[in-house]
Amino acid sequence: MIQIIAYDTSKYNEFSKQKYKISKLGEIQALDDFEICIIDLSDENIWRYNGAQPDNINCYKDLLTIKESILNSTIARVIIVLPQNEIFSYSNVKILKNGRYEDKLDKTIYLKDNKENEMYIINKYLLNTGNLRLLFEKTKTSIEDNDVEADFNFNNYKEEGFETITFSKNSNKVTTIQKDRIIITTLDILQNQILELFIKSHCREKTEKEEIPDWIIDVKFYNDEQLKEDKNSNNEKIQELKEKNIKLEEQLIKNLEYKSILYSTGEELVKVVLEILDEILEYDSSQFVDEKKEDFLIKKEDITFIGEIKGVSSAVANKNVSQLDVHVQSYLDNLEKEGIEENVKGLLIINHQRNRPLGERQEVHEHQIKLAARNGALIIETQTLLRIFEKYKLGELTKEECKKLFEYNVGVLEI
Repeated sequence: MIQIIAYDTSKYNEFSKQKYKISKLGEIQALDDFEICIIDLSDENIWRYNGAQPDNINCYKDLLTIKESILNSTIARVIIVLPQNEIFSYSNVKILKNGRYEDKLDKTIYLKDNKENEMYIINKYLLNTGNLRLLFEKTKTSIEDNDVEADFNFNNYKEEGFETITFSKNSNKVTTIQKDRIIITTLDILQNQILELFIKSHCREKTEKEEIPDWIIDVKFYNDEQLKEDKNSNNEKIQELKEKNIKLEEQLIKNLEYKSILYSTGEELVKVVLEILDEILEYDSSQFVDEKKEDFLIKKEDITFIGEIKGVSSAVANKNVSQLDVHVQSYLDNLEKEGIEENVKGLLIINHQRNRPLGERQEVHEHQIKLAARNGALIIETQTLLRIFEKYKLGELTKEECKKLFEYNVGVLEI
């Protein structure tokens, strides 16, 4: 039997239920329960991301689950079907519709113009393909007299240890490659008849073998039992190491997310910065109501932090510091109207010169430092925030010490 793993299972409603088990992307069955498992990456709904850049996908955790299953698989042949030149949608925004705010991805890019990120995502979350690259060229490949289209073909596949399985008519462009039990194809094969022909031609043994009878398993020979014990012991060790590696990989991905505050901007930057602040200040930013004023408002027992989070290509500017002061003064004015007194501190968390390596970034200018100090505010560069978070993770700073760093410093924070 063959398992097809897809984002939208309804497209396979006409496929034989005797031949195929159709599983949703996040609800896969054990790969080794099947002779062949097909991973359908062709659905454009996979290629969607709420972040500001088309360099990730929302359903990456589903791919990580499949990656774990591939690592645990020892029998099944796996076919990864890459997308055609679909549209990649990204950059989530809120739009007002019928009196309600709805999420919308307002930017798009064709995969042909984003193929490096496509392979980066596959490498990171699904399968290590090394430096395997795609080229955009429309071709046709013959599969038993059927012309099957592909928008992409493979480059430098030999360098990464792959063998050629199919290539296009006339131009001889490589459209399917294989390494061990893994097959990767750019062909549009996910049509019932075409898929059957592809599997028949390229995924099954060419010669028929005598079927092994059930009773032969009970026949003992030489060192069968010892070999089975050794194999089981090794499998347990392998499984333990695989599980450790998966956890390590998840942590590396999480660390990469934290480090994104050194280059990101917009909602992506705000999300990660707030996650860090929530942890080191023991707060829950989900209760914050965004009224398109300040980016965060963190109320502790003895102090309220009001903050702006900015990602800019230029150096820190006076307007960045002044905008923070506007938010602080507006908040103080509201407190005065209500007759409330609070200890309020403005924080400007800024990822400036974000497109430059850290070593090439200029320091915050004295003008902006003095302006922040005069306002009683604090500029925190994202690299400084990341160092504080690192020290907190290492146990070198407590939550209270982190809070005091923000509370008792003005100008620019240095540690």
